[in-house]
Amino acid sequence: MTASPAAAAIAEPRCDRLGIPERLGALLGRCDPGAGRALAERLLPATTSSVTGRRPDADRGFSWLRIPRSLAAGFGLDATPPGRVLLEDLCWLQYCVYAVFRIQDDLVDGECDDPTLGVQTNTLLVEAAHRATDHFAAGSPFWQLFQDSVDATSRAILTLRRLQRSTDRDPGEELRLYAELSASLKIATAGVALAAGRDDAWRQLSPALDAFWVAAQIVDDLRDVRDDLDAGAINHAAWFLSHPVFSSSAEAIAAVVASNLATTDRLERLLDRAGAPMDRALAGLDRELCPAVYDHLADYRRGLVDLAGVIRQRASRLSTAPAGRG
Repeated sequence: MTASPAAAAIAEPRCDRLGIPERLGALLGRCDPGAGRALAERLLPATTSSVTGRRPDADRGFSWLRIPRSLAAGFGLDATPPGRVLLEDLCWLQYCVYAVFRIQDDLVDGECDDPTLGVQTNTLLVEAAHRATDHFAAGSPFWQLFQDSVDATSRAILTLRRLQRSTDRDPGEELRLYAELSASLKIATAGVALAAGRDDAWRQLSPALDAFWVAAQIVDDLRDVRDDLDAGAINHAAWFLSHPVFSSSAEAIAAVVASNLATTDRLERLLDRAGAPMDRALAGLDRELCPAVYDHLADYRRGLVDLAGVIRQRASRLSTAPAGRG
């Protein structure tokens, strides 16, 4: 599958397009003033430097942008002005979709109390779809993948909220939902592969990225155990490290988690649970498809081995830190 004629027909190079913070500011500036201001307050702080007010590296912290950029470089897709425009648009639309679900997740978790924001994020989804129309024809497989990914992430956010507020757990289902939760973060990478005519690469990369995002979510769980417990959610890491002891008290569960971190091998088993799917995915991924992406995933997998020691050093915070959220 190649990029649509619209991308190839660009007469003037547009590679000096605004970065993500500037694009976001411009987009929100076209919204209703109240809606744009509310969205900006939620989103722009995450894309700017507290020191300079700008991000010198617009991709910093967003590994889902590093991956499509690496893939585009590996395929030579960014070697021409139209290809660079395509890549920048894919990264921008990926950010727009991310922002939609960041707002949705904040609403579901109660971190944001303005329900109108959920409606206002339609602006971001429309912008994402509009950018894609510059590069993918109506019959392209990209569109089905785009819609399926958005649907999967939206469904996973709501289902996980219910699941993680219950002691009646299916951990296997939870990990499947973690893959769906991150489905929308694969859109730009899929777009690069499809635009380059490398459907074969996407078929290998998709399950590898699923495994990567499941592992990354488990690591995030470990970091967020305390905050999630204070918000009434027992995330997968907290469940695994405290099962079968359950309590309605965040303090009690945190104490059990801290005790098991200090006295058992549950942390290592949890990290094995994160790493094993990555091992299988990497075994099925041809490194030569894109060495930079393969090496990025492999480096993350190796990092899981050293993570246990770092986490154990911080384990005491689980039982001693004050509640962060009521």
